[in-house]
Amino acid sequence: MDFLFPYLKWTNKLMLKIINLITNNYFLNQKLQVTSFEKPIRRLTDTWRGNSQKGRRILDEVHTTSNISNFHNFLFLRDLRAEGSLKARSTARTFVNNWIEEKHNLISKIYDVTAISSRIIVWSFSYTWFAESGERNFQKKLLDSIAFQAKYLELKLEKSNDSLERIIIIKGIIIAKSILYEEIKNINHLIELIDIELQFLVNKDGGHVTRSPVLQIQLLRHLIEIRSVIAVLKNIDTENLHTCTIKMGEFCRSFQMPNENLAWFNGGSIVSKDLIKQTLDRVGYKNKIFHIAEETGFCRISNQDIVLMADIGTKKNLKKQNKAGLFSFEFYYKKQKIISNLGDVINSNTINAHNSLASSAAHSTLSIDDRNNIDLSGNRKTETLNLEIGKAIEGDLIDITHSGYELIFGVHHRRRIYLSKNKGEIRGQDDIINCKNIGSIPKKANIRFHLHPEINLIKVRNGSILLKHKKGFIWKMIADNKNIEIQESIMFFPSGPQKCQQIIITLKLENIRSNKIESCNWAFELQN
Repeated sequence: MDFLFPYLKWTNKLMLKIINLITNNYFLNQKLQVTSFEKPIRRLTDTWRGNSQKGRRILDEVHTTSNISNFHNFLFLRDLRAEGSLKARSTARTFVNNWIEEKHNLISKIYDVTAISSRIIVWSFSYTWFAESGERNFQKKLLDSIAFQAKYLELKLEKSNDSLERIIIIKGIIIAKSILYEEIKNINHLIELIDIELQFLVNKDGGHVTRSPVLQIQLLRHLIEIRSVIAVLKNIDTENLHTCTIKMGEFCRSFQMPNENLAWFNGGSIVSKDLIKQTLDRVGYKNKIFHIAEETGFCRISNQDIVLMADIGTKKNLKKQNKAGLFSFEFYYKKQKIISNLGDVINSNTINAHNSLASSAAHSTLSIDDRNNIDLSGNRKTETLNLEIGKAIEGDLIDITHSGYELIFGVHHRRRIYLSKNKGEIRGQDDIINCKNIGSIPKKANIRFHLHPEINLIKVRNGSILLKHKKGFIWKMIADNKNIEIQESIMFFPSGPQKCQQIIITLKLENIRSNKIESCNWAFELQN
């Protein structure tokens, strides 16, 4: 019988787990008893529009909820609303009613606070579209569910220590209370809590602390939704919230390039034009564009035809950044991107591609011996040591130095970029400076420039490279280093990967200890 003991032990553990789950779920439900609601107090207007084509696909193709991506957040209701037909309304009611009737386990992932907040928001904002045309019993059931889920969020708020999560929770609570109650007694307290959390998430210059345009625009959208709801309420102090929204909007607008996309730093490539436009349109102000955001670590310089954005890093320790693109830059000629980073991927199934695109080699910057300038695991210290940005003779100059390779090679990387005020000319210099005789002696540095797929590269006899754009204009790239080559590469757009080319300059570093500095000068010059 001894052979049965492991089985019995496992069975007992499973039974205890089931009993515990049922018990916890029961007592949690007891805490979440809510007053029944007959009709909404306020009718809220949705801040965002959906995609009618996606809505039609749902009506034409979906037979089960499993076919809808992220079904439980109910964001797809906006797409059905955009489609606008009576069938779309009835389908929306069916999906919502079935979800409520299923009596989901409160411990499950569909009761993740982000999903709950999303459901509350979409149901509340779309109520007049799909619920008012439904039966009274359905309306009551829907409002009761909103109240139930909002109360669940209040319990979660007490336990949450994550700033973004707390803002998402509070947003759901505010919107639920706005549609359900005439007076919201603790609304000012909730706004104060948001103000506190924003201090941890947003720098004084309006940039997200992660330096990610993706998280920047996501948080901005949360704030816009909150602001749109409390605008219909009375006696609410929203000055700090409003100021932060405007600053974040200013930062997003500064990240928007001449082609209306965001600059491709830290995942900016995966944000759609439509989402950017919707967000910036709803900020409410034509925000000014920054020249330098020193705290978050970006610089934007321009002349009449050229816009150049650079990642200048920060004087804070850059640990656990999502990408190692320090000192990379992108530039545009009129509305055409010339130099770029390689972008990012949306699909989590392409994790290997995501990791590769996080490397320094996937950015238009310098890397040493194929090591990243920022340790993505957070074990190595990297910070900007020198930062000088200002006017130069007939142009603008960026002069920056970082410590990312100090511990492993005993060197610093200095990059200077000059943009002419009146000419199509960008000049740069990369220096590897021996600062300490520590670590291993580096072998080489690779300076990469990734070119947009619409550009074809031609190497000419004098060592320079012509950049021929499909629009007809030509740039010439020159460098004082003879170790220059053209290689194939892949750039990742939201629509998928595209082949492109890259220029690689190799700088030998074996004698860095004795020479103390190794340098490379390069330039891009407009030819016509």
